This record gives sequence, structure tokens and C-alpha cells, in this order.
Amino acid sequence: MKYIIPFALFTLSSILSFGQNNYDDLLELVVDEKYERCLYKAVRYTEDDKTKKDPLPYLYMSMSYFRIHQGDDEKVKEKFPKAFKESLKYVVKHRKKDKENEYFAEFQDYFSELRLETMSEAEREVDNEKFTRSKGLYKYLVSLDESDPGAYLAYAHSLWMMKSRKDATLAWEEAKKILNEQGVDHLTEDQLQLLKQSVIKTSEMLDEQGDRSAAKEWLEMTKPYFEEDPEFGVTYSTIVG
Repeated sequence: MKYIIPFALFTLSSILSFGQNNYDDLLELVVDEKYERCLYKAVRYTEDDKTKKDPLPYLYMSMSYFRIHQGDDEKVKEKFPKAFKESLKYVVKHRKKDKENEYFAEFQDYFSELRLETMSEAEREVDNEKFTRSKGLYKYLVSLDESDPGAYLAYAHSLWMMKSRKDATLAWEEAKKILNEQGVDHLTEDQLQLLKQSVIKTSEMLDEQGDRSAAKEWLEMTKPYFEEDPEFGVTYSTIVG
């Protein structure tokens, strides 16, 4: 099965020529869809004292695991049964090592693709009331981008449903802080989608539990961003009036 590799990957060698290592060997393996080989080679970089602090090998590991998760080769998938979880684990390692956000913008297409898949997986867990699992997935999204208010809101929803009220409140406060200080101009389309879904779910949950004032607060806070959206409008008119 063929996948579209983000354009940024093809231009990586020229864009990052100033870096410690442009990792063209890993790039070529990803482009050629040789994901297992990329994994094994990237691991060696992460274990080498000279390169273990570089962010890119961890990112290529994440990409390789994600493509294996998406792929049709059942034998390969059997060898890596936790490929999706590993893709999240290593993208978070990459983000922690990319302290200056040197690569974040260039790989936004991949981050968005991974985020959408994570949102879909987490939503299934929420629908099945598996909130411990959904909490873990949303926590990865918070770690992927700590300026993502929708990720904090979704994370808080799962925490609240698990009765972890203190942690949920802290996550809500972080979401409010981001919205008050940064707004939403820095968010991608998939992050805006997550924010809208999270506000709707959070406000409906709070309203059902008898806290309509808190539900209204979230809806009023985000109305300027979604007032033209029909789905948001239904929830707003039902709770706010």
C-alpha cells in the first residue's frame, strides 16, 4: 500500500543542512517504505552518544511505526503489535528533544496526520467508556503540542469521567489560559476540530451533571470561533438558549 509522504520530507536534506545531521539515510528508507530497516537504523542513532540527543531519529521511528500500523502487511504488523502506541511514544520523545521547535513547522503534515488518527482512536475509547485508554491517548496529544487547548479539554473530559476531578480542573485551567492568551490563530485545522468537539462534549457533560453555568462558560468562551458551525450552534442553543 502506498502512502503520500509529506512534501517536507523530500526537501528535508536542503532545509536542515545546517543541523547536526540531516539523516538522509533515514529519509530515504521512509520514502522507499522500508520501515523496519528505518527503525533498526534509527535505534542505533538513539543509542549512540554522538546522536542520541538529536530529535530526528526519534521522529523517523515514530513515522516508521505509524506506517507499519497503517499498512497491509500482516506479518510485519504481527511483529509490531503496538506500532501505533510506539509511534506516539517516539513522537513525544522527538518533541521533548526538539526544545527550540526547530522541526515542528516542517513536519506539521505528519503531526496532523498522527493527531487525526489519535483523535479517532480516542473517540472510540470514549464511546466505549474506556476512559483510562482515552486519557492516555489525549495525554499524547497534549505532549505533542502543549499549546493545544482542545487536547487539554479532551484530556480533562476523560479525567473527569474517571473521577480525577483535581487533575481535570488543572487541565481545564490550562486550556482556558491558552485560549485567553493565544486565541486560536496558532492552531491547525485538525486542532480546531478537536477544540470544537471537546467544547461540545465538555459542555454537554457539565450540563448533564447539573453545572449549566460552567457549560455556558465554555460555550461563550469559544463562540467567536465556532458560531457559524451548525454542530456547535445546536449545542449552544440547547444550553445557552
